[in-house]
Amino acid sequence: MSQQLNTPASNVSIYLNSVCPGYSELNDNTYYKLQNIPQYIKEISWPISNGKTIKKLHLDHNYLNIARPPMGPFESTTYVSLPRHVVHNFNDIIKSIEKAQEGNMHIGANVNPLTQDPFRNPNLNPGSITTIIDINQRKFQSKNPFNKLSNNLNKLFLKNDENYLNLQDESKILDYNAEGLNASDKLLISSNVNVLNIFGLSETSKFEQTIEKKTENFTKIIEKPLLRIKFDESSIITSLIAFTLHEEPIIVLGFHSGIITIIKPKTLKLRNFTFNSNILEESLEIIGVSSLHVINHNIYDYLIVVGFSNGEVAIINPEGKDLNYEKSISGKDEYVTFFKKFDLSPFATVCDDQVIGHFKISHKPITSIASTMFIEKSNQNSDLQPLIIAFASADGFVKFIDLMFTLNLNDYNNNNSIVTDIVSNYFNSGINDLKFSPDYKFFSIVGKGDLIEVFKMTYYNANGLLKRQQGRSRSGTINSINSFENQEIKYPPIIKSIQIVCRFKGHTNMVKSIQFLKDNDDSSSMYRLISCGNDGKIFVWEFDYKSIPKVKKPPQSSNHHQHHHQHHSKPRESRRSIHEKKNSIPIITHSPSPLPQTRSMHRRNKSEDPIFKNPSLTNLLNTKNINLTTVLQDDENKQRATPNANQIDLVISLYKQLLDIRNKKDPQKKYSQYGTIISPIINDKYVPSIAIPLVTIDLSTLIPDGKIDNFALDKYSFWCFCKNGDIFKYNIFT
Repeated sequence: MSQQLNTPASNVSIYLNSVCPGYSELNDNTYYKLQNIPQYIKEISWPISNGKTIKKLHLDHNYLNIARPPMGPFESTTYVSLPRHVVHNFNDIIKSIEKAQEGNMHIGANVNPLTQDPFRNPNLNPGSITTIIDINQRKFQSKNPFNKLSNNLNKLFLKNDENYLNLQDESKILDYNAEGLNASDKLLISSNVNVLNIFGLSETSKFEQTIEKKTENFTKIIEKPLLRIKFDESSIITSLIAFTLHEEPIIVLGFHSGIITIIKPKTLKLRNFTFNSNILEESLEIIGVSSLHVINHNIYDYLIVVGFSNGEVAIINPEGKDLNYEKSISGKDEYVTFFKKFDLSPFATVCDDQVIGHFKISHKPITSIASTMFIEKSNQNSDLQPLIIAFASADGFVKFIDLMFTLNLNDYNNNNSIVTDIVSNYFNSGINDLKFSPDYKFFSIVGKGDLIEVFKMTYYNANGLLKRQQGRSRSGTINSINSFENQEIKYPPIIKSIQIVCRFKGHTNMVKSIQFLKDNDDSSSMYRLISCGNDGKIFVWEFDYKSIPKVKKPPQSSNHHQHHHQHHSKPRESRRSIHEKKNSIPIITHSPSPLPQTRSMHRRNKSEDPIFKNPSLTNLLNTKNINLTTVLQDDENKQRATPNANQIDLVISLYKQLLDIRNKKDPQKKYSQYGTIISPIINDKYVPSIAIPLVTIDLSTLIPDGKIDNFALDKYSFWCFCKNGDIFKYNIFT
C-alpha cells in the first residue's frame, strides 16, 4: 500500500535540493499503511460518552494523505510540511548510504537568506486545512413542528442562486459525483494549497469511495473525492470553513489574494467576493484572508466575518448586491478605525449591500474569530444569547465586540466604542485559536505559548430587567409602555465580567486548536475541552468550575508587591515596553489588590444566582451615584409625555447605564473614555493550573514535524488532521 518515490535508492539530492521533493504532479489521495506502531498509540481509553461504559479508541492501520500539487510560484519556500511517507522514504534511503549521519538534516525547508520569500506572514502558508460537517438533517425533521415552513424556506434558498456563477466556468473540476453528494450523510472537506477535496462519509464515519488503482509497478488504494476542484496557481487557500444551512452544505474559502469564495457543491455554484486594492490598503506584503467565521443573525440567512492579514475585518452578506465599494475612513476611536460603519443590533434593518461592515481592529493579522451566534443553532432563537464577536490577532489580544452597541453607530453623539473588552493571553504573544463554550459561559484562548487559558463570562440579563420594569408603575397601574413580552425582538444580555478561571499545562509546543465538547446537561458544572498542538499531541481536559480553586489574591504589602514585581516580571516588562513603543495597548501584568469581581465570583453559596438568572435590581444597582430604576422611570415618563417616542430609546438607555455600572464597579481594571475594559494579566502564580489531562493521544512518532492542525469528534470516530495532509482516524468501540 505504501508508495515509493521513483528515485534511485542512493540518490538523496532530490530531497536536499528541493523544498517540496517528490511532487512533480498532482497525485491521487492515497492510503498508506502504518507499521510497528507502539501499543500506547494503537489503543487508548476513551471515557467520553453519554453512558457509563468506558470506550476505547482503536487507531486505523491505514491513514489517508491529501495530495498536494507541485510547488507554485506564490508559495512560501521558507518551510513546507512534508507528509509521513516522504520523510519515511528519505529515512530509508539515508540508512543505506555510507555516511548516514550526513542525512540527519531537516528536509522541506529553504534556509537561504538571499532567496526572496513572498510569504512574510506565516498565516498565509497554512498547508492542509480539513474539517467535517454533518449534512444528514433528515433525522431531525420529525421533531420539528415547523417542517412545512422549513421546506418552503429550503426551496426558496436553493433557488436564490441568481448571483452565483457556474463552478465549471470559474475553476477546474477534476472529479464530480452528484449522486454521491446527495447520498452522503457527512462530508470531509480538505484543502491543500490550491486544491479542494470533498469526500463522502457514511453515518458511521466510513469513507464511501475507496477504490484500488493499478499502475505499472504496484497497486495503490486511493480515496476518490465526490468533488475535487483545482484553482489557479495564484490562488492559495489560507482559510476554510464549512457548515450546513437548510440542508445545503456551504463551503467558504479565503485565499492569500484577499478573495473570499462561497461554494455550493450540490448545485455546483460559486460566488466570489473580491477585496482588491480598492478596499485593502496598498502594502509591501500580500494582504490575504487569515481567518473566517460564519454567524447567525436574526435578519439574515447568515453573515461571513472575514479577518485579513493586515488586521482589517469585513462583514459580508452573501446574498447582497455587488455594488462598487471604495475604502475610505468614516470614523475611528481608540481601538477601531471604520471604513464602513454598520448596524447589526436586533433593531437593524436589512442591508442589501454585499459589504455590510468594514473596519480595522488590529495592526497584526486576525488569526481567529469566534462568536456566541453559532450557525449550528440558527433554529434556536433565545433571549439568553449574547450578540458578541471576539477577534484574536497575532499581537496577543482578543477584542470583544457587542453588536448591541452597533445601533446608531453613525450617531456622532455615540461616545461608546463597540469594543467592550480586551483580553490578552499570559505570554502576550500571538493567538492561534479562540472558542466559546456552547452555553456562552466560558471561552478559551490558545496561542504561541504552551498554555491553555479558560475565562468565565457573566452577563447582565437586560431582557429580564426590562420585563420586570414593565410590570406596574409607581401609581400602581399597568405601564402605558407596550409590553416587552409581546415584542418579537429579544434583548440580549451584555457582558458583566470576564475573569480567568484556570490554565491547562501539558503541551510542549504552541497550541494550534481548542474545542469545547458539547454537553446535553446544561445544569452541569463539568466542562471538557480538546486541544492539539505542534508537539504532535492531543489532550482532553476536564474541569469542574464549582470545585476548582479560586484565583488567589496578590500580596497586600506594597514592599512585597514591589519586590515581587521586580523579581518576577522583568520579561513581562520588556514585552510591555516593546508594545508601548508600537503604540499598542498597555498591559497590566497584575492587579495590586484583589478585584471586586474576583471576590464576588468566588463567594459561592446556596443563594448564588445562575449566570442567566434574572438578577435582583437591589443587588445589581448597588453602585454609588447610579440608580438604574430612576433612569428607567424617567424614560418611561418621557415616553408617556411624548407618545411618538421610540421604545428603543428606553432599551438603549438601559444598556448604556449597565455599561456605566460595569466601568464604575471595576476600578482596578483599566478602561478608557470609550468604556472599554482591558482585563489585567494575572500572574501565573495566582491562577489554578491543571497539568494532568483526562486523555492523552501522543502521535509525535507518526507525524514528522508534529504539526497537528485540527481534529474532529463524532459518535463513531476521532479524527486527527495534520498540516502535511495526513489524516489519522481512531474508531470508537465499547
